[in-house]
Amino acid sequence: MNACRCVAGVQALLFCTLSIFARAGSLEPTAPNFPLPQFKSATFSVRDFGATGNGRDNDTAAINRAIEKCSTSGGGDVIFPRGTYVAASIHLQSNVRLVLDKDAVVTGAETGYDPPEPNKFEKYQDFGHSHFHNALMWGDNIENFAIVGGRINGGHIIEGDDAQGRDIGDKVIAIKSSRNLLFDRVTHESGGHFVYLLNDCENVTLANVVIKKSRDAVNLVSCRKVEVRDCNFTGCGDDTLALKSDYALGRKIDSADIYVWNSYFESAANALEFGAESVGNFRNVNFWNIRIGRAWKAGIGIRSTDGAIIDGVTYRNISMKNVDTPISVTLGNRLLSGEPGQRVGAIRNITISNVTATEPRPRVRDVVRPALIAGLPERPLENILLEHLRIVGKGGGAKRAAHSLAGENKLARREAALAAAGFYIAHASGVRLQDVDLSYEGAETRPSLVAHDVSELELDELRMQKLISIPLMQLNKIDGLTVHQSPGLSERNRERVDAAEE
Repeated sequence: MNACRCVAGVQALLFCTLSIFARAGSLEPTAPNFPLPQFKSATFSVRDFGATGNGRDNDTAAINRAIEKCSTSGGGDVIFPRGTYVAASIHLQSNVRLVLDKDAVVTGAETGYDPPEPNKFEKYQDFGHSHFHNALMWGDNIENFAIVGGRINGGHIIEGDDAQGRDIGDKVIAIKSSRNLLFDRVTHESGGHFVYLLNDCENVTLANVVIKKSRDAVNLVSCRKVEVRDCNFTGCGDDTLALKSDYALGRKIDSADIYVWNSYFESAANALEFGAESVGNFRNVNFWNIRIGRAWKAGIGIRSTDGAIIDGVTYRNISMKNVDTPISVTLGNRLLSGEPGQRVGAIRNITISNVTATEPRPRVRDVVRPALIAGLPERPLENILLEHLRIVGKGGGAKRAAHSLAGENKLARREAALAAAGFYIAHASGVRLQDVDLSYEGAETRPSLVAHDVSELELDELRMQKLISIPLMQLNKIDGLTVHQSPGLSERNRERVDAAEE
């Protein structure tokens, strides 16, 4: 896509000029053009089934009657005329399109939600992920469903788990094991634990969706053939867009063919996140033309902790500001699932291209984190390409002892990572930094790059700001170091480096 796409309601999405340093070799992925659900021409107004839309009476039963009639009659549109519809646990069904007037609002009631359905696998993920029926709207095994227009708000839905077992909701829209879903031009002024929790869904489109406040905005759990485009998600207390694969449905389910583009995200945690729930594998996931206005954890985060193989992920033309960690790619060994013979997963074939990160915001006072690329000693990350990056760090990080590089447990790895100001890379194979610029707002006492236990590390046109008399980089156990056209560094060609500072 070479032309600008300007979308109403999305903050300043002028993507044509997003990346002034884009290279010809860093082309955007092609939009997938997944087929949209189709519906019959029949219409069913919720008012004809008893809904008042007066903002006081509970309209759940009337709305469910309209949906039931529409579905059993062969499908069509369920119309919400202008008004405010208070509801709890609307039951979504196949071949139904909910069409909301621009002045129609559906909002979560105080009580009356369906109870959380039993789930013998709930110990493998948190309560919110394990149950679907305690939502403003939920659907199981539905096909050909859409919501178009209007506003759907959480209302009285809560943002956490309910330990008291009350008949309240914690999700706006929860759908599992379904296909051919469309959410278009819907605004959510408030959410809950999630606005969208989609598990094991296929052929899903979220287009022109606005989320203004919630804990999580969208969780895509074990989904396939998904496009998220022209969206604006802000006011998120936790992850904005999270790709996960948990064990809520009692089996390992893979995710594949996911495309996210032309959108603006803000988060008090992670903006674009894989995990932490990561049982099933991920492949062919693409992000491009994304603006991140806030991420108080990671702007780009990839975590495999429960055995998932994450293979084939691209990020292109991503700008971010007010983030704690611009990039975090990590492998762990939590292995929280019911799968027999669990093994540590893998992360490989990751491309992060044309990224700017400015106006950094450390999450914890006096802890200034670098970008992080870290596998495990027994399972290194593989084939990580970082090209055309401009990262401005905060500076002022405390100098860390070099011996921390030897740590292999989780806490030791965190401590080790803080030894670097720009990038910390450990336990990886085939890492290339091409045209990367690291600079700082203030004085920095740490090397820009720290690398430990890496094979085939290539530094090509790496520029690192040097503010005081400290090494630009610190290396330990590097098998195959190549350095080319990187100011302040000696040229090298696949050399072995046991320990060095430069």
